[in-house]
Order: sequence, then structure tokens, then C-alpha cells
Amino acid sequence: MFFGVALLIGSGVGLLYLILRRHSPPRPVGVLEWIGVTLALSVVLMGGGITALTLAGSSNGEEKSTAVTGTEAPRLRFRLADSSEPKTLRDYRGQVVLLNLWATWCPPCLDELPQLNRLQKTHGSQGLVVVTISDERRSTIRRFEREKLQLNTVSGYLPQDRSWPAPYNRVRQSRPYSFVIGPEGIIRDFWSGAGDYSTFVEAVRPYLVNPVSSDKPSPRKDAQ
Repeated sequence: MFFGVALLIGSGVGLLYLILRRHSPPRPVGVLEWIGVTLALSVVLMGGGITALTLAGSSNGEEKSTAVTGTEAPRLRFRLADSSEPKTLRDYRGQVVLLNLWATWCPPCLDELPQLNRLQKTHGSQGLVVVTISDERRSTIRRFEREKLQLNTVSGYLPQDRSWPAPYNRVRQSRPYSFVIGPEGIIRDFWSGAGDYSTFVEAVRPYLVNPVSSDKPSPRKDAQ
């Protein structure tokens, strides 16, 4: 996007230079040169306008992202990977939900899945439920669990005839995407990108029942 805008502005500036360098002092002479200068200035101004609108849109997006925290988690209907049983996030009201949106083709997603398994095992007794949902076919997830990694989470999938509702549709631009939803159904935290065990623990700890303070992150791969 910004490369194209830079190219547009550069073309306008280049055209101005080619026209004005022919005269001293630099100024357009004749109708054709005036038309060329007008066109070049229009191109430069257009590029500047596009840049301003893009930056404004990014700023608005950041404000909307911040506004998600503290709001009620919208309904998300999905099906369990093992049985195709229909579920919604409301089924887990009263528990702390770590919702992780992932895909089998996403390397960062695969890196954090073992940590999510561990998180469910170590903190499930404290009112935590880890829900992992992919928008791939059920057969794809089942094959992944059979051949790669068995998930100890609530493993689900989004049916092909449904789309991600906001704010979960952010996963279209980046995944994995994680949401922390409190027992009362309020979104408490969210982030894009893979997390490690300590990241997940720190995110859910404030909302757990009798949280354990001695959690330690998994050893780094490069330290093994």
C-alpha cells in the first residue's frame, strides 16, 4: 500500500523536476507545461491524501481494538471436533475462557498448542477452560490431532457455512488470535500472535480461583 503511494508521489515530483529544470528561474512556460505541472501537483496531493486517510484509518482501528476490552463477548457458535456437538461460548459461562483461534497451516499456532495443552492441564482445576477453534473442516482438525498433536483443550471448528463474527473476525488478518473472557462473559484481554506458557498464565491469572503463584515458563528451545 505505502509502496504504491510512494511511487505515485515520486512520479509526480519527477514530472515536476523534468518540466521546471528546463528554465531559469524554474517555472512552467506554455500551455502544455502548465498542464504538466498541474497534473504533477495533483498526483502529489493525491498521494498525500491517501497517506493521511490510511493513517487515520489505522488510528481508528487502534481505538476500536482498545474498546473491545471490558465489553461482553459476542456469541460464537461452533462445533466440537470430536463429536460435532454444537456449542457456544455461553456454555462456559462461570469459567475463565482462554479462546484461541488457530489453523493447522499456521506455524506460530502450532508452536503454542503444546503450551495451551499444558495450561489446560495445570489450571483447569482453577476454573479455566481453554477453547481452541479453527475455521477449517472437521476432518482436517481430526487428522491433525490423530497424526500431529492430541489437543487437551475444548477443540472446536467453525462450520463452513458460518463466518467469524466481530471481534473474532480479526483472525482473518492475523493468527493465532487469543481472547481472555472472564467468568461473567466479559472480554478481559486479547492479543494477536503466538504466546508462550508464561504469557498465557499471566493473562488468565487475575481471574482464576486460587491462582498458583509458582508457575514457571517452559524452558526455551534454544536453552535445551
